[in-house]
Amino acid sequence: MLLELVDNALVNTAANKSLMSARQNAYNQVQSIPFPTSKDEDWRQISLKPLTSNNFVAAKSGDVTSIDIKNYILKEADASHIVIVNGFYRDDLSNVSGLPEGCFVGKLGDAPAHVVEAFEKHYSNVATYKSDAFVPFNTAMVRETVIVYIPKELKVEAPLQILYATDANENIFSNARTFIFAERHSDMTIVEDFVGKEESIYFMNAVTETVLSDESHVTHIKVQRESTKATHISRTASLLARGSNYNAYTISLGAALFRNEPMALVDSENAHATLDGLVIVNGNQVSDTHSIMDHLKENCTSHQLHKVIASGKGKSVFNGKIFVRKDSQLIDSFQENRNLLLSEKAEVFTKPQLEIFADDVKCSHGATIGQLSEDEMFYLQSRGLSKTTAQQLLTYGFALDVIENLPVASLREKLSHDVAELTTDSDVEVTYLES
Repeated sequence: MLLELVDNALVNTAANKSLMSARQNAYNQVQSIPFPTSKDEDWRQISLKPLTSNNFVAAKSGDVTSIDIKNYILKEADASHIVIVNGFYRDDLSNVSGLPEGCFVGKLGDAPAHVVEAFEKHYSNVATYKSDAFVPFNTAMVRETVIVYIPKELKVEAPLQILYATDANENIFSNARTFIFAERHSDMTIVEDFVGKEESIYFMNAVTETVLSDESHVTHIKVQRESTKATHISRTASLLARGSNYNAYTISLGAALFRNEPMALVDSENAHATLDGLVIVNGNQVSDTHSIMDHLKENCTSHQLHKVIASGKGKSVFNGKIFVRKDSQLIDSFQENRNLLLSEKAEVFTKPQLEIFADDVKCSHGATIGQLSEDEMFYLQSRGLSKTTAQQLLTYGFALDVIENLPVASLREKLSHDVAELTTDSDVEVTYLES
């Protein structure tokens, strides 16, 4: 399917020579890389029928207005947001007036020379997923690459929101591409927010590359709240330099099928990477996370807490890999996957992995699967709380470890509401762990 879509597209329309070259290379890769099937180990727990059974066509510009997106814009990002609709950059819906001078957010064609130089050096060199058809497909087909450039020694107070909206009245596909470059001693919070028209069937293929220079700090939040009939494939890759700090949080609420592959390349001393996630699946939703924390140099740390709330017939898959390369000594890495089942029909598959080729390291991982405790429910109800309120409180408490770390207050409030709504949904039959 991917090859057919690329063959029907004009892949060499970019004005930038480096981008044209990258697209041509990607086009060649798509021709040679097979589409994954359930026979592949990393894909055996999910079905790609939502992709293969639909005849997707390239998205056209949507009719989204400022009124349509008003409720999606975070309060903190009122003057620091950009909007991309069906892959088309919308200047009329974007507002970056609140960003400080020197910080560039926009299209590649509008970027100053020093930003283009950083882009050309690193573009397509960070998201290096082996035998993956989706990254080259994105590179070959994406219409606009969003560039985020943070100059050295600049701390940006307001969060930047990049809103990718899909306006679909037919089966369309759209590609999102974000390139983030943080100069030395810079600091910024970036929220990538993916939304779509409810009940619409479409395919979103998203790739984000983040390059952190020495001592830079980037908090990267990805919020996936697509149509519950959409398919979302995500690749989020980061490259960390000396003393840099990359804190990534993936929040998954929507999509019929969500495949997420975050990757942190810890490539210098004293760097730290966090790859936390919160997944909420209900109905027939499927979420599949395959993460990589790759320690390429010594004296580094990493952390991952991946939490799942599964109800209805929802299904969650987690495969987290920690790599410690040869001679990468003094690594401290922790990984944990915790799953809460609210329904007897929900499914969870978890497989944390360690591959260590050094001897002076401290690495650990673990996974748990459980239900709400009947004793805890009884305790809260005996204190006067209703059954629904008790369920909401315990479920929120489970999700709190991820939610409370988000540095955007309105987003924390939104997620708290979503968790509460889950336990009051009439389709959810909460089950309990007997004492």
